[in-house]
Amino acid sequence: MRLYKMELQRILKSSRAKAIIILAIALSVLFALLANEFNDANYLGDNGEIIPLHGTTALRFMKDASAEGNGEVTVERLKDALHTYQSLYEEHGTDPLGSGYPLDSFWRDVHPIRPLLRMITQTYSTSEETVDLHALPMDALDSFYEDVDNKLTAVMKSDQELRYPAMIRLAQRIFHNVKTPFYVSHGYTRDAFDYIEFTILFLVILSAALAAPVFSERYSSGEDSVLRCTLFGRNKLVRTTILAQLTVVSVMYFIGIGLHLVVSDMLFGVDTLKESVQTLYTVYSLPDMNLLHLQMTLALAGWLCCMTVTVMALCISAGATETSTSMVLSLVIVMMPTLLYAISGGASWLLALFPSASVGLSNNMLMSLVDLRFLMLGDKAFWYPMVLVFTIIGEFFLFWLMTHMLYARHQVAK
Repeated sequence: MRLYKMELQRILKSSRAKAIIILAIALSVLFALLANEFNDANYLGDNGEIIPLHGTTALRFMKDASAEGNGEVTVERLKDALHTYQSLYEEHGTDPLGSGYPLDSFWRDVHPIRPLLRMITQTYSTSEETVDLHALPMDALDSFYEDVDNKLTAVMKSDQELRYPAMIRLAQRIFHNVKTPFYVSHGYTRDAFDYIEFTILFLVILSAALAAPVFSERYSSGEDSVLRCTLFGRNKLVRTTILAQLTVVSVMYFIGIGLHLVVSDMLFGVDTLKESVQTLYTVYSLPDMNLLHLQMTLALAGWLCCMTVTVMALCISAGATETSTSMVLSLVIVMMPTLLYAISGGASWLLALFPSASVGLSNNMLMSLVDLRFLMLGDKAFWYPMVLVFTIIGEFFLFWLMTHMLYARHQVAK
């Protein structure tokens, strides 16, 4: 325990560690605030002039305008929404969802039912054409949730990479666990969840930057030669160093992501976290989660990635004698999945093998959950988010073992 405390003190006294921790906290709060910058709205003033709103003011205005639309997405509510849409279409002679529709009627009558209309459009549109809501018969919604099941199958069959029968059966099995009716609660946006993933990505990068120079810095300064001569300067030292580094990274990560979620939830409203994933993204998204569950899942998955990337950086550092080498290699490996996904355009087993495969721009855990992403191994199908979790956990222990081995080999070479 004394050695562990000394290692913690060694890390926290470092100017590099202090700078990284401060940067992690600052970026986490900044990204939560930036997500609110995407909220814009226009409304008609008393004199008929168009008044623009932005940021928190626009968000508050939109939430107030849509408050009566919150609640369970029952078939009756879907029919009422479609009836309202068709009545407004007949009354004004223009599409209520179009750009030329009167603003006063849009905020009063259309905005509260927009999520319901979007769900109807997603369910009954095909890859060839978008459903005409004005002509859609009311009784078509009687089997809405059964039609959502069919939509999932149709989407997968129309996709070249998803049409494997094993993938379709697995997707149907996962989707059947989703509770219905869905729940809608206006407030949170997709942009806000994208910024959660941006925050996790930068926290992972900073964790790698914090861990990468640890052993190589001791090698280059000669400090390691002195430490090896002490009573616990061998196996116990490397274990304690890893544990101390993981402790600092974990605290930094949870403070960062915790502050981000607190600020974000305060801005968008804690009450909106009851919304189903399917109402914010697509009706056939597979997770049986509301937005609060999604936040917790992303935060925990990010922490697992953070732990594995930290041990990976320590492993590289244990084998490298130059701090610049360990730093560059660690950061390249962290960013490699993002580059590979941009090149390949999809998930793959190669991509999943990287310890940072669950963080990035489009290759993150959020997109893996809400999109339909599967991998095949022989005639077996695997849901990509589960593949990421198991590979991250397995690689954590693998890199831990390799760190010990590389440190021992360096010891023998001396």
